Amino acid sequence: MQSRHLLAITPLVVAPLFFGPALAEESDGPWGGSAEFGATMSTGNSESSSLNGKLRITHESLPWENKFRLEAHQATEDGDETANRVLGEHETNYALTERDYLFGVLRGTYDEFSGYDYQASAAAGYGRKIWISEKGYWDAEIGPGVRVAETNDDVRETNVIARASSGFEYRLSDTARFNQDVTVLSGSDNTEVESVTGVSTSITDTLAMKLSYTVLHNTDVPADTENTDTYTSINLVYDFE
Repeated sequence: MQSRHLLAITPLVVAPLFFGPALAEESDGPWGGSAEFGATMSTGNSESSSLNGKLRITHESLPWENKFRLEAHQATEDGDETANRVLGEHETNYALTERDYLFGVLRGTYDEFSGYDYQASAAAGYGRKIWISEKGYWDAEIGPGVRVAETNDDVRETNVIARASSGFEYRLSDTARFNQDVTVLSGSDNTEVESVTGVSTSITDTLAMKLSYTVLHNTDVPADTENTDTYTSINLVYDFE
């Protein structure tokens, strides 16, 4: 990863650590989150390896809620790198009612094989908890924002975007859960779509195994670059409070 890529992503990754606690009231509000890790390796006629890690942290102190997300994925095949992606995201929500809230979100991605060196965005808007149950939940958000991006061809783009997202989770049984998170960032130069679908099964009260399928799509990419990337992973998940 080149230094300029690090400089582009660092503000969006580090900002939550400084500003997140200040946005919430000073109290002993509940912390929660999860950490995931997965790895595969093969040797013989061909050699390949894949590593991925995910970290999610939440802090709720009504009417504020802060959510931090950090992910990384790296893969090689026969000595050649085939995947290298880092994502950092921070979202702050302010509850208006039990179901309605306002949100502000910072997001930065570096993906060497997406056709873009980096894509960084800031957005704000309205969210609603459409469905809340002991079985699960369904949230949806929509709002305007701005995105700065640079392609692998060193073309820099700045444009207004519309951000829409949905988070859904359903408890299949006492030990199994299904979830799907979709984020769309649409602008005049490009539309980013991220869809993550997963099924997890509890091993203990704090450990679980999770099978997930991720789809990353950019509508406008440089020549000789695929619009869509997909990742399938089996991770060990640790939940903490």
